[in-house]
Amino acid sequence: MNVLTPVRHVKAFGFSALAAGFVFALSPSSADASELGNDLLKEGTENGEVKEFQELLYDNDIIADQEDIDGVYDTEIAQLVKSYQDEHNLLTDGIAGPQTIGALQVLELEDEGPTVEFVQEDLQTAGYYNGSIDGIFGENTLSAVEQFQSSAGLTTDGKVGPKTLSALQSYEPAVTAASEEAAAEQPAEQETNNEPAASEQQQTQQQETQQQENQQQNQQQETQSSEANGQTMTMEATAYTANCTGCTGITATGQDLNNNPNKSVVAVDPNVIPLGSRVHVEGYGEAIAGDTGGAIQGNRIDLHVPTKDEAYSFGRQNVQVTVLD
Repeated sequence: MNVLTPVRHVKAFGFSALAAGFVFALSPSSADASELGNDLLKEGTENGEVKEFQELLYDNDIIADQEDIDGVYDTEIAQLVKSYQDEHNLLTDGIAGPQTIGALQVLELEDEGPTVEFVQEDLQTAGYYNGSIDGIFGENTLSAVEQFQSSAGLTTDGKVGPKTLSALQSYEPAVTAASEEAAAEQPAEQETNNEPAASEQQQTQQQETQQQENQQQNQQQETQSSEANGQTMTMEATAYTANCTGCTGITATGQDLNNNPNKSVVAVDPNVIPLGSRVHVEGYGEAIAGDTGGAIQGNRIDLHVPTKDEAYSFGRQNVQVTVLD
C-alpha cells in the first residue's frame, strides 16, 4: 500500500497522487491534518491539508510560484479553484471537495482515499458499480469506469480525470421507449395478477394484526427515543436531494420532498436515531429524522438539500448531531 505524502514527493517517486495510507505532517502546525479530500477546504481554512492541496495546484500549473504554498486558503486560491472548476464543468463554488481534488489528481488503478469513494458512489448511482464503497480503486472500480467511459463516448482508459468526473456528475440515465412502454403496461399487469379480494372476516383480522404490530413498533420507537434524547454524537454526514431521475421524493415517513424542497429532513439509521426524532445537525440546523437509506447505517446521517449541486458541494464530513426529542 502506498503512503500519501506531499504531492510533489509522490510524483518524484512515481507513485499515484492519491495513494492511500497516512498523511505525514507537512509542518509542525499540520500534525492533526486528515487525509486530503476527506474535508472540504474553503476560503479561511488554514492547515496542512491546504498546503498539500496547494502542492497539487502547483503540480497542475495552477499555482505558478512555489513560494505561495503556505497552507492558507485565501481569496486568491478560491478564485483559482473557481476558474479550474468552471473550465472543467465542475460545480463552481471555489471549494475544494472530493470532486475538485479528484479531478486534479486523475484517479487510476490502485489509488485509494475519499475521492475514490466519491467516484464509486457516483458510479453506483449511475448504475455501473455494485461493489463496496470502500475508497479502493480495484479491478471492479476499473471495470465500472471503463464501462461508463465507453457508454459516455469518452476515451476508455480506466482513469478518472476532469472529463470523466464531469460526465459522471451530469449523468442522467436514458429513458428508452421500451422502458416507457413497460411502465405504461405495469398497472394493467398488476391488476391482472391481483388475487381475489379477502373476505370481510379476513380483512378484520388483518387490520387487528396490523394495529397490534403498529402499537409494538410505536412502543419500541418511544423506548429508543427516550434513550437517545439529549445525546450528542459525531456522525459521518453526506447530503442528498429528492430532485433526481428515478427518485420518488417521498421519505420513509411519507414526507413529500419534491413539493417541499427546502424542508430540513435527515436520513438516519433508526437503530441509532429513532424516526420522527427532532435533531440538531452542526452546520445544518434543526431537522426531522424522517428518512432512511441503504448506506445509512450506524453513525452515518444523510442531509436533504434542494439541489444536486448542493449535495455535491457538501461532500462528506464529520458533524456533531444532537437528538433534541
